[in-house]
Amino acid sequence: MLIDEQGNIASNYEQITYMPAHDCNRKLNIYLLYPHRPKYSSRNYSIRIDLFDKLTLDYWTSWYLPIPFQFLLVNRISAQLNIPEVRENTLCALSCGEHGQCMRYTNMNNSVFCRCDQGYSATFCNITYQCQCSNDSFCLAPSICVCPLNKFGSRCYLKRSICQSVNNPCQHNGLCVAIDVRINLYEFICICKEGYQGERC
Repeated sequence: MLIDEQGNIASNYEQITYMPAHDCNRKLNIYLLYPHRPKYSSRNYSIRIDLFDKLTLDYWTSWYLPIPFQFLLVNRISAQLNIPEVRENTLCALSCGEHGQCMRYTNMNNSVFCRCDQGYSATFCNITYQCQCSNDSFCLAPSICVCPLNKFGSRCYLKRSICQSVNNPCQHNGLCVAIDVRINLYEFICICKEGYQGERC
């Protein structure tokens, strides 16, 4: 997502489901395209990437990518992201009030930010907003919903029927994960329990 120097998040973002067992060492091309100009020429912007566990919606870590040439209409940024083996829980000294927690960026030793609780935003998590996401999703910002594993859409109200528990195509309690909705609505991958393998476990 695009953020400004005050930590405000632009309303447009990209969200992907990444599975290390399937996507490890895979190159992803993500385009942050905005229908309206979200940038103000008087502010500096950067990219923030947040990682969540899609099964629990627990926060994992964040990366910070500066935009080098703010005056350009188009920027191409290349980055290699290494996912840490343990969840980020290192606290830091930035005061984030009652509704936020100070976190360090995984790729920047001295850069910190306030990760706000649901319903709160701004640099120090002191502005409230009404969450419009589905009840089983996570409100990251007023206009950003992190969807659970088998839901999608801007507010996480659309269900991916291919992986419904009633007709789970994965055998022996394998985990059915729908492929990115932008690619195919009906394609899925089975993550098999230990001792099972194959396309459908």
